[in-house]
Amino acid sequence: MTQNLENKRLIECNSGRMALFLKSAIFTALFLSESVIARTLSLVSYENPPDLGSRQGYVLVKLDVGGTAPSIEFFKLYSNGSTYLESGKKTWLRKNNRYHISLKGKPSGYYLMAIPSGLYQITQINAPYFNLPYKLDTSSRRTWRFHVEAEKTNYIGSLFIGKQRKSDSIEVYLKNRIATDFNEIQESLGSLTELYPLVSGTGVQDVFFNSWQGPLEVEQ
Repeated sequence: MTQNLENKRLIECNSGRMALFLKSAIFTALFLSESVIARTLSLVSYENPPDLGSRQGYVLVKLDVGGTAPSIEFFKLYSNGSTYLESGKKTWLRKNNRYHISLKGKPSGYYLMAIPSGLYQITQINAPYFNLPYKLDTSSRRTWRFHVEAEKTNYIGSLFIGKQRKSDSIEVYLKNRIATDFNEIQESLGSLTELYPLVSGTGVQDVFFNSWQGPLEVEQ
C-alpha cells in the first residue's frame, strides 16, 4: 500500500513537472515569435535612388503622411513564387522577414527603397498622436499587400495617414494610383524608369493597368 502511494505521488510529481515544462516551452515559443526584431528600412527621395542588390527591385510609393511619428510594419509572405493571391487564400508571414519604416518628417512626394523580389503584406500602421498611441492592424487586408519584381520600379500606390485624428480612429489608406500618376512618375523619375521599367506593384492584380500597358492588336 505504501509503495503504491509513493508511486502515485511520483507520477503526480512528474506530471506536474511535465505540465510546467510544456507551459514554459509554449510561452518561450510565443515570446520568440512575437519578439522577432524588425529590420529597419529607409525610404529615400527618388532623386537619389539606392543601388539595387541581387534579385532586388525598387518599391515606389507616393507619401502624404502627418502626425508626430507615423510608421509602418510589413512582412514578406510565403507565396510559392506567386505575384498575387486569390481572395480568401490564407497567407503565411515569414517571421524572420519583418520590416519597419519610419515616416516621421517625410514631406509629401515620391520615395524609393530597394528590397528583394516577392510578395509583402503591410501588417500594421503606427500613428501616435502626442500621448495617444494608435495601431491599425492591416495584416488580413488585401489592399495593404504589394509585390516586387526584380530590376523593376514597382509602384505600390499613394499612402495617406491623416494628421488630424480622434483618440480611437484615424484616416489612413493605400490607394492604387498608377494610371493617374503614370505620366507624373515618368517625368519625375526620368531615366530611372528607362533602366528599371515602371510596373504596378499592388498586391491585387491590376487588370486595367496591365491591359492599358499591353500591346494593341490591329485587326486584319
